[in-house]
Amino acid sequence: MTLTLITGANKSLGLETARRLIEAGHTVYAGMRDLANGDAARELGAHPVQLDVTDQASVDAAFASLPDLDVLVNNAGILGTSFGVDDLSTETMAAVFDTNVLGIVRVTQAALPALRRSAHPVIVNVASGVGWPVFSAPRDTTSSRCQPSPTRHRRPR
Repeated sequence: MTLTLITGANKSLGLETARRLIEAGHTVYAGMRDLANGDAARELGAHPVQLDVTDQASVDAAFASLPDLDVLVNNAGILGTSFGVDDLSTETMAAVFDTNVLGIVRVTQAALPALRRSAHPVIVNVASGVGWPVFSAPRDTTSSRCQPSPTRHRRPR
């Protein structure tokens, strides 16, 4: 039996990951900030676990409640409320960073003792570029000083 914890498992990609892993035979613990939002995970057969990746006490309590762990899926993430540099604030970016970056560190560090006991430990980190504001300057058609932001990062030549 493979025991799996998925953070942010009450909706979207986390919930779909739970569904597929349950179908594949995993016992899934569905981490979520608010257990009142766990009905969809429960209906799949997952075991909801209160887990706020921004709160160390919550992370510690979640891992104390697990019997063991083989697979950790760091899926929890937030979009934030800033979508460009004009409405960007340090407070908004701090909240995004705390969830999307530091949350992975908190949860992974808490999971390591249980994962080290597993015969086949796995850590999956889900990430995207969503949530990071982009500055796109207006195109200056009279010079080459100001160009739109590239949509892809290119390796320097």
